[in-house]
This record gives sequence, structure tokens and C-alpha cells, in this order.
Amino acid sequence: MSSNQAAYQTFSAQKQQAAAAFLERGRPAAFFRAYCEAAETLLRALWQPLFDGSGLSLLATGGFGRGELYPHSDLDLAIVAPSEISDGLQEKISAFVQTLWDMKLQPSVKSGSIAELCDSAAQDITGDTAFLEARFLCGNPEAAAKLLGDTAAQRDVAGFTEAKLLEMHQRHHKSQGSGAVLEPNIKSCPGGLRDIHTMLWLAKAQGLDTAPSALIAQGILTRSEAVMLIRSYKQLAALRIHLHLCAARAEDRLIFDLQGQVAESTGIGDDSLRRKSEKLMRVFYRTVKTVTRLNGILLPMLQGRIYSPLQHARFPIDDDYVQINNQIAVFDTEIFRRNPRHIFKIIQHLQARNDITALEPQTLRAWWAAARHIDSGFYAHEDNRRRFVGFFRNGQGLTHVLRFLNLYGILGSYLPAWEKIVGLLQHDLFHVYPVDDHILTVVHNMRRLALDSHSHELPFASALMQGFPQQSVLYLAAFFHDIAKGRGGDHAIEGIADARQFAADHFLSPEEADLLAWLVEDHLLMSAVAQKEDIQDPDVLRAFCARVKTYERLVALYLLTIADIRGTNPKLWNTWRASLLESLFHAAARYLSGSGNNARAVFSLRQQEAAELLTRTGAPEKQQKKLWQALGSAYFARHQTREVLWHTANLVHDFETPLVRSRILPESDTFQVMIFMPNGPRLFARLCRIFSRHGFDILAARAFITEHNYILDTFIVQIPAQHAPDDYPNIQSALEAELNSFIHGHTVLDQQSYGYRLSRRSRYLAIAPSVTITQEEDYPGWYTVDVIAVNRAYLLADLAEVFFAHDVSLRYAKIATLDERVEDSFIVYGPSLENPKHQQALKQALSEQLVV
Repeated sequence: MSSNQAAYQTFSAQKQQAAAAFLERGRPAAFFRAYCEAAETLLRALWQPLFDGSGLSLLATGGFGRGELYPHSDLDLAIVAPSEISDGLQEKISAFVQTLWDMKLQPSVKSGSIAELCDSAAQDITGDTAFLEARFLCGNPEAAAKLLGDTAAQRDVAGFTEAKLLEMHQRHHKSQGSGAVLEPNIKSCPGGLRDIHTMLWLAKAQGLDTAPSALIAQGILTRSEAVMLIRSYKQLAALRIHLHLCAARAEDRLIFDLQGQVAESTGIGDDSLRRKSEKLMRVFYRTVKTVTRLNGILLPMLQGRIYSPLQHARFPIDDDYVQINNQIAVFDTEIFRRNPRHIFKIIQHLQARNDITALEPQTLRAWWAAARHIDSGFYAHEDNRRRFVGFFRNGQGLTHVLRFLNLYGILGSYLPAWEKIVGLLQHDLFHVYPVDDHILTVVHNMRRLALDSHSHELPFASALMQGFPQQSVLYLAAFFHDIAKGRGGDHAIEGIADARQFAADHFLSPEEADLLAWLVEDHLLMSAVAQKEDIQDPDVLRAFCARVKTYERLVALYLLTIADIRGTNPKLWNTWRASLLESLFHAAARYLSGSGNNARAVFSLRQQEAAELLTRTGAPEKQQKKLWQALGSAYFARHQTREVLWHTANLVHDFETPLVRSRILPESDTFQVMIFMPNGPRLFARLCRIFSRHGFDILAARAFITEHNYILDTFIVQIPAQHAPDDYPNIQSALEAELNSFIHGHTVLDQQSYGYRLSRRSRYLAIAPSVTITQEEDYPGWYTVDVIAVNRAYLLADLAEVFFAHDVSLRYAKIATLDERVEDSFIVYGPSLENPKHQQALKQALSEQLVV
């Protein structure tokens, strides 16, 4: 065995011992120390035979330089020469680096003369940062010392600081989006390890000792801040070590595949309320919030030590506060401790002034230190409660205020119910934000509806919001609608008590309190009815309006529903879902006004409007009557006016020949498709299979059988996201061509579902499927079948095949596709389901299709 092989075997054994000790004791510092020592011993053993007496120096840089080497991180090194490196030495360097690669150490090596490396550092902020925390390993110590001295001397501290802050902001911006929230990068996400490194880099660049005790002595950190920083660093570092060990590779993202493994590795298990992956992510989100809080204080302070911006404006606000540029400061930082009412008073000033955007760093530090002691006594003080509810009554800057209070933990201290949802993530395949962030996004969406500058986004909803007299109640409803999540019961019911207690304590009128409590209780009502039920059914509309009762509550619920859906997952809000809600709103508004609560009149009106249109287009009255007879009276009960007009205009002259029509819905990525053809076996399933084969998501489907036994099926399908609007006409033509071939018997489709691939999220965080079969009251043989499952290609077609196999006629399908989750509702006719065995067999067969 060669000396290199022996050295590597020793290194591997030491690395394994370090990993085993970490898994047993969970101490990241001990792991780093042991692993770095093993790596250094190996490097010296490899270095000496090649470079002894060469004048070269080997430095550890980057993470290795600061002694933070993760199991599968790059090995950051610099090889330094006093002068230009000769060809012979260059060959040895190449051999040295190749040996490291052969040992799978992932070396990242910079080499060159002192002058060359200094020039490289001057041109590259990343390289300069690497040398900032470099340390000598072996070789020529004088060359190493000169390089580090020269790079420090040439470093423009102000320029370095601004570059690192810009780099951080760019990194944060790149980390936005739901994917980053669901699968965050421990190293680079906002509040992650890189943010801690940035704080320490800025301090080190200023010549400060970055040991926590030294930072306390130098006034950079308070003792409590140092404790929080150390704890947060340990938590994130431990998670990253566990992640590398579980993945067996350099993986810094908490991806779905690994969240459960990492949770288990850290000792977190499932319980009756939460998955272990959800519990792990909650720990992570709370930790990065703490780092972000510290960043908000320390980075401006470190930046301010280098230079002070010109104070263009400094003037008193009152006896306690002064404005300095765009920041608010106190004359005496002890004011928050002496008089805690100022904890909310300064936020009141922040909200009221457009020209103030932040708290001055020392003021923020004093404010946060005092705010961490908020207790029931603080809540009991009337001034504090009036100021808190005043944030909602004012409305201006509300989102900024609430996010600021949440970031620094004040919402959780003031309202214990809020503390329970901070960092709480739901792995249900459609929520993508922790509950507290989701709620604040919903408040943000509601606030945008109130601003005229955003009216172009949703003009109708904005007009309703801007005319609503109790906007503060809508903000509070957005704030409280999910506050009871994670307690194990129905969060809508559990939240009523929280909302009513808040209303009583914060001086809401009885009318405001009633509206708030009702909105919290029924905040899911409109979404559920619009997406899961047939709003053309008079019984459905009547039941909905019985819950809503008044037009004012209808408006409030409509606005809250829009804000909620848009704040749940960016993929959920689309023009089709918007049109469903708006259709339900208008139908309910007519009903509540008394003009739409006569079902017969509504159906008659639809037929009358269709007849008027057909007459204007020259269709003979005799032909119209034949069409009405063929469609049957139930047709007008099951279709909206706009569908009736579209169908009948296409069918009036010939309702015996198969027909396909489609249209692109305005300003959307959806097609509406009608298929008219003689009835036959498995038609609905086979049509669904065609749509799935083209990559369409079926958002809604209505299966209707005419009096002369033709199907008139109507689908709303969403175009795959990769296509641009310019592609839509070609996609439409291709789809119509295949459907035309099918209705004329030229396309043969088997029952095979073809291949489909579930996302990693669906595979590793799959929800429990559910099938519920409910008999329709007063309608023998009719049933509602509700399905909740992971979304996949061909799912609707496969479910339709099951209905056919069990002699159940599918008459209506209400499809709700919520990102990677489906909540579908079917109205079926099947007299055989009165037999419990037949009903159980259908349920079992449907359930088998839902297993992923």
C-alpha cells in the first residue's frame, strides 16, 4: 500500500468516526473540528513529498478556512508562490489536485503568485471573501502571510461591504417563489447560513474579532443576541450536516425526498397531528426568522461603522422620537423598557408616515429587547389594544407593519394563538407557505384590492372593496381566518372563539364582531361551492344564500375568498377559477335581491334568451322547438346562459350529426370544448383520455344526455404551461382534429393510462386519498361521489372507467385541481348503489385508482 493510500484510509476512518460521533451527540462544532483536522492531516501528507522546499504555501480558504467543512462540501484551497510558478511546479500542482479528485475530495483550488492572487481577489468579490478567512496549512509561511497581508491592505472595506450586501439581496431575490419555500436551501435562503457568514465577513473586513465574546465586548452584539446567533448557527449547521449525510452528496436543499430522512436523523418523528417533515420545516423556518431579525439590526450597524450617509433630514417628531432620513429613532433607548406602551406607539408612527421606512438600528435593538418581554399585562393595557387594532383600522402600510411585527416575534407574544402557527407548514399538496406567511399574504392581497393603484389587477373585486364600508373587518378576517390551524380540529370552527375574543378585547362593535366571526367560520364556503358544486342547481344556490343571508356578507366573503386563494399557492389563481367565483357571486346577488330565487323563471329566461338569439340569426321557430324537445327541460337547469347560447347556436340547424366545437376563453389559458354525438359506452372516459394525452388539465366537466340519447359534454381544459398564447390556435386546431376523428369513429382508444410521472412532492408528501358516497335526498338512485387525491394524468378518465364498470352513469363532474391535489365531485345515477355491497365495491374500486 502506498503512503498516499494509507493516508487516505486514515482520513476516511477519521471522517466516519466524526460523522458517527455527530449522529450520536449532535454537536456540529465537534464534527467540524474532527473533520477539518482529518483533512489537514491528509493534505500535509500529500503535500510534503511534492512541495517540500519548493517555496510554495498551501492555505485553507472559504468554508475550510473558517473551519466549517461539511461532509460533502468542496475543499477550498489556495496554493501560493512568492513569484511566478514554473512549468515544473505547475505540473506538480496539477498532479496534487488530480490526487484530491481521485480521492473524491471535491477540491476547489486557486493557484498563482502573490501578485496574481492579489489581482484576482481585487477583481472578484468571492475570491476576496475566500482570502478574508484563509489560514495557513503547510509550506512557506512567509508567502502565506504576505498574501493575506497584501489582500487585506488592498481591500476597500466600504466597497467590500456594499458588494456583499448587494450579493445578499440578489441571493434573496433569487430565492423567492413557492419552490424555494417548500424546498429551501439551508445555505443560501434568506436567514440561512450564508446570511450569518455575511454578518461575520463584514465584521472581519473591519478588523473585528468575530468570536461571539469579542463581538459582545466590542458592542456589536448584546449577550442575548449572541446567544440567539450561536443557537441559530448550530441549528442550521446541524441540519446541513444531517442533510449531507442523508443524501450522501453535497445537497444543500431540504428537498421533499430527504425531509423525512433528515427529520428522523435529528430525532423528529411523526405524531397524530403533524408529519415529521412538517415538524422539521417548522424548526427550520423559525430559525431563519431569528437570523433575519439579527440581520436587520447588525448589518445596518456594521454598515454604519464604515461611513455615515449625509443626514439630509433630521427633525423631531415629538418629545420622544426623531426622524433621521427615512428612519425613526428615539432620543432615549431606555424608553421602551421604562414605558412598554411605546412598543406599539413607534409602530404607529411608522405606519402613519410614508417617508419613514425603518427603525434606526440602535432603536430597533432596544425596541426588540423590550418587546421580547411582552406578556398578559401588556395585552391588558387598553392603550396597547387600541393601538394594535388601530393598525387594521388605518390600513395604510398594514402589510409592512404586520410582517415586521411577525418577523420580530411580536405578533406571537401579543397573541398566543398566533405563536402556534409561526413556521407551521402543511404538506397537503397545495399550500406552499407556512401558515403565518400565508395569512400575511392574504392580508396583503386584501389590502391591494383597497388601493386604487392596483385596481387594474382585479377591477370588479377592487371596486367592491373600495366601496366596502368596513374594510378593517376584512383585514381582520384575513388575519384570523387560519389562525386556528394545526390544533387538530376544524380550524374554521376553532377560530371563531379567537376572533370573538379579539373583537371583545379590541373594541369592535357588535356588527363588526358578528361579521368577523362569520367570515372566519365560513371562509371556505364560497370556494367550496364554486369549485365543487353545481351552482346552476337551484338547491345549491338556495343553500349557499341561506348561509350568506345578506349582500354585505356576500361581498365580504367574495373578497376574502379571492385574497385567500391568491395567497395559498401562485398556481391556484387563474381566470377560470376567477370566473367561477364571479358567477357564483352574481347568481347569489340576484337571489338575495329576490330576482333570482324562482328556479322556473331562471330556466325559462335561459330558454327565452336562446330563442331570441336564434331568431335573430334566422333559425325557424319550428326548428327551435324541435331542438328544445331534443335537449329536454333538464338541459336548461344544468347549463349557464352563456353555455346555452353557445350550444344552441351550433346545434339548431342539425342536431343529428356529431359535432365538436371549442373556444379560447377571454384572457386565459383555458379552452371550452363541447362534444355532441350519439351516446355509447365509456365515451366520457375516452374523451378524458384524449385531453390527458394532449397534456391538458381538466378544470371542469359536464356530462349531459339529451332526450334523443346524444351526449352533450362540455369541458374546461387548461393549456400546458409551457405554451405561449401565440401557440393556442395551433393547439386548438390539433385538439379539434383528434376529437373530430374520435366522434366519427376513426380514433380507437384503449383503457391504458399510458405512462405518467408524479412529482417528487407528490411521491414523498402524498396525501391520504378519500372517497365519500352520499345519496341525494328526495332523488332515488342519484348519488354524489366526492374524491380527494394526488393529481395525476388520466385520473379522471380512470375514475370514469370505474363508474362504467360498476354500471353507474356519470352525469356531472365538478373538477377542482389545486396544484398537485384534486378535490373532485361527481353526480352519478346508479340504482344498484342502494345495495350496500355494490356501494362498497364502487368505493373500493375508486380508492384503488387513487393510490400513488
